[in-house]
Amino acid sequence: MLIEEEGKLDNSQAGRQATIIVPVYNTGKYKLTKCIKSITAQTYTDFLLVLVDDGSTDDSGRVCDMLVKNDSRIKVIHQVNKGSVEARKTGVFSDEAQAAKYICFCDSDDTMPKDALEKLITVAEKEQADCVCGQTRRIYRGITLPQRFIPPCFAIDEPKVYTNEEINSNLYISCFGISNYPVSLYAKLYRTELITQASNYDAVVKFMGEDLSVTLRLLPETHKLVIIPDIVYNYRIGGGTSKFMPYMLDDFLALYRMKKQMAIEHPMPQNAEYYMAIEMKNIVLTWLEMCMTQGRFSTEHMHEEIKRVCNLPEVQDAVGQKEYAERETGGMRRALEECDIQFIMNLVQNRIEKNRVRSMIKKLLR
Repeated sequence: MLIEEEGKLDNSQAGRQATIIVPVYNTGKYKLTKCIKSITAQTYTDFLLVLVDDGSTDDSGRVCDMLVKNDSRIKVIHQVNKGSVEARKTGVFSDEAQAAKYICFCDSDDTMPKDALEKLITVAEKEQADCVCGQTRRIYRGITLPQRFIPPCFAIDEPKVYTNEEINSNLYISCFGISNYPVSLYAKLYRTELITQASNYDAVVKFMGEDLSVTLRLLPETHKLVIIPDIVYNYRIGGGTSKFMPYMLDDFLALYRMKKQMAIEHPMPQNAEYYMAIEMKNIVLTWLEMCMTQGRFSTEHMHEEIKRVCNLPEVQDAVGQKEYAERETGGMRRALEECDIQFIMNLVQNRIEKNRVRSMIKKLLR
């Protein structure tokens, strides 16, 4: 299928300092327009904005085409729907992105503070960094929410430089279950060669964990990373879905297999497999809760699914991890190892009951 592209790169626009990539799929006119305007209003102006319309079925594609007429720095690529992972890759491998020194990402329902790009590029140039990472602000209906958790790497008052050795010893474990460093691709500026190399693989996941799958490859190859205390990204709360996602567990299992391999290739001082086992327990409970609530599985179907999940090779590998087996006290490890269907069923039902009030509040607020 040919990709239709608006505003081909010309000599007057070639070699911009940065390219901002925004994958677009059924975002809606209001949110998409707000996102794009926050980017075109950046105080740093030497950039191109690449909008990848991933086969939107609403008016998002038309909005992209309308806005490109108002700013020569905007380029639009229309493609058949391939998912967010492939849409982002299309942006990375576009002529516009490959001609730039740096690449930055923004989701189509989020925004960037007007000085975000200036702050990121100023530090990148000063330190000759491969990646610069800033903080994220959480916003719900225009209201800034207090941060429930701030990664320890942001406990700084000025930019902090990490060498490759320090990245592998202090930050890489964040890809395996410890939140020392945000593994998302947004709120960061990447040297083009680095993000291109990390993206030049077949997609590991369909949707869940697509940022992590890239960061797993990217961090070990980063020679200099700078973390700044500044807020460079506005993340809009409320973009999630309450629908049943049948691919969620498969995506996590694929990530688990990838993590196992990456942990072997890039050893860390921490026990990555221990944290992966904890993650596996939590994701299994989340998956089964989703099956019962959004999936509306019957009791019989739930029993079958619990049995299936318990017998997955990745699950058995995780619960058999030595340190996890020695330290886990809640009974879930044993239940997964022995396929104790009733114990797991009771645990899932208890989780649903505890979350019921919170879920009702969230529905009222939508």
